[in-house]
Amino acid sequence: MEKALVHQYGLRNKREIWKANTRVREMRHQARSLTANAASVQAQKERELLLARLSRLGMLEQGADLDDVLRMSVEKLLDRRLQTQVYLQGLAGTPSQARQLITHGHIAVDGTVSRVPGMLVTRLQETQIAYGSGSPLTSDLHPVRPKPRGEADLADQTVEEKTADPATDEKPPEEKAETDGEKEPAPEEPPAEADEPTAEEAKDDAPAAAADEAAGSKDNSETSGGKA
Repeated sequence: MEKALVHQYGLRNKREIWKANTRVREMRHQARSLTANAASVQAQKERELLLARLSRLGMLEQGADLDDVLRMSVEKLLDRRLQTQVYLQGLAGTPSQARQLITHGHIAVDGTVSRVPGMLVTRLQETQIAYGSGSPLTSDLHPVRPKPRGEADLADQTVEEKTADPATDEKPPEEKAETDGEKEPAPEEPPAEADEPTAEEAKDDAPAAAADEAAGSKDNSETSGGKA
């Protein structure tokens, strides 16, 4: 769980998660104490101050009560860090890059450069986060500046569509059916004819035919002699 949070929010180590958990536990402890002493006038004042402060930080919605404080998770606090807000507003490509830009003095809050990635940002300060006036990142042509989220998502979507549906040379089904219908019929095969002897076969059969003819002539001669 902690390792996933370190990667998700670009934290330096798990100690930053432990610090955030400690602050959230202190808020819960205060909420439990105020719930136990709800009848006290001082407790009611502290309750209003606690809810107003958490609402100003953006950790609670307007109209929240102490039960919402008791259900609050550490992610609520991590989302309000300056590092997270710089990434969410598109001033950095990754949470790790957001941390680098802050520590190097490229990010300003309300015109004042801030070098503390863990600074908690209020709802008002959230709209005043920008590149510092002395930072070269104020130029739109700077190579380190990330593309606007809308253009980057559109470019990734276009690449995915081209990869998923490559262009093919196949014709539509209608054109393919018409093309198949226009094909010329196959030529009819000529009727089978009796096999004719080849020249070599005729040459081989010539001696046998001559012998048969000579035998026939001899029989005819003997028959004529007998009659006579």
